[in-house]
Amino acid sequence: MAEPITTNGHRQRLAAFFKNGTGLSVISKMAFGDGGYAGESVIEPDPAQTALNSELMRKNLSLVLQDDAYSVTGTGVILKAELNGQSISEAGLLDADGNLVGFKNFAPKIKESDEEYEIKIKLKF
Repeated sequence: MAEPITTNGHRQRLAAFFKNGTGLSVISKMAFGDGGYAGESVIEPDPAQTALNSELMRKNLSLVLQDDAYSVTGTGVILKAELNGQSISEAGLLDADGNLVGFKNFAPKIKESDEEYEIKIKLKF
């Protein structure tokens, strides 16, 4: 199972928030892409990334939960009419300012026209 990572950019915004109270926005969107897999393997996530490798679509989150005191989970849904025939292999959580907060790469899943896909990303702090 692919483990999500928190980006360095978000960690820097956290530090700025603790210093001067600015720099943080709520998690509000999920980006979906096809750049998380190469050849026969999942690409190792790089915390220095500021965007997905190959973003295909960005949508509002369907749900955001704080599962426990040290994590937050964002859920995104790809509807039946969206991204049909695409190989989805990366997804990321973005804040209201469009900054990538965290993401995960995974083996490609080909989106079929009769399916809805739900992707959850749980970031641990």
